[in-house]
Amino acid sequence: MKRFSACILSGLVVLLVLASGQPVWAADKKPILGVSLPNLTNPYYVTMRKSFLENGEKNGFEVRVLIADNDDLKQLSQVQSFVEQKVDFVALNCTSSGPGVASVLELNKANIPVITVNLLPDPEMMKQQEATMVQAVETDQKMGGVYIGEQLVKDLNGAEAYVGIIGEPTSVSANTRDDGFKEAVAKSPNVKVHPVVVNGKVEETTALKVTQELLMGNPNMNIIYSDTEPAAIGAAKAIEQLGMQDRVKLYAFVDKVGVQMIIDGDLLMAGAIQEPDRLAQIVVENAVRHMKGEKLEPKYMSPPLLVNEENAKDVLSKAY
Repeated sequence: MKRFSACILSGLVVLLVLASGQPVWAADKKPILGVSLPNLTNPYYVTMRKSFLENGEKNGFEVRVLIADNDDLKQLSQVQSFVEQKVDFVALNCTSSGPGVASVLELNKANIPVITVNLLPDPEMMKQQEATMVQAVETDQKMGGVYIGEQLVKDLNGAEAYVGIIGEPTSVSANTRDDGFKEAVAKSPNVKVHPVVVNGKVEETTALKVTQELLMGNPNMNIIYSDTEPAAIGAAKAIEQLGMQDRVKLYAFVDKVGVQMIIDGDLLMAGAIQEPDRLAQIVVENAVRHMKGEKLEPKYMSPPLLVNEENAKDVLSKAY
């Protein structure tokens, strides 16, 4: 009779938890969230790790974070260790897109749900291997470019501009950012864009050189747009060395240094910054939703944050 009463009580507890909308798991055992990140040398991933730990704890998880040190085989081995530990869920930021498919397959075999974040596994290889994931969470790179382009048009207030782009033509993400920027400025008849995207190679020294050449060859150019912060820093130095800072202004994707430059306000006018803390929060919250039986969209696109003179000081404190 006691055992029967205990079963009824247990059932009532489960029903109450379901009704409350809280995560569904035993009170005496936290579910384990395994997190695999490429490295901690990049401040981006330091910020992401901190957010996973904080948001995981807030949502009732025990969080175990492993760092792959940019080694594909090490990441696969760490994912296999998550399988051995019988974790309940995995958040995977691949070190490389192709090799990341093997990690997803390991989790599929063990029936452990996985959400991939930021750098995703190769979609064609995923299809070929019949690998599946609960969701892919990533930054909407194109929307970041759109935000910057819209801010530029707003700042111009009808004035004319000739824009040079310092990009990285071999990068899909960089090209996607550029597409968004060009799409936004194309709506203004007063903005013209130089037809060639100059390769700054995401390097300060390279960007400095090519920006100087671009500006000297196009004396009517008055705006430089960069799709990465390292190239933006090089471009800023080029503008300063040419003594053009009063005439040429800069817009760019930024990190912490770029946000400070926007605060300074004399050259870099606005930008967009990715939010790794926000991506981690989304992954944790959607993992909870999945564990409660909710169906998630296959892809979640999180737009970056527009940074301008109005919010730059607030953004600086959490920039990476």
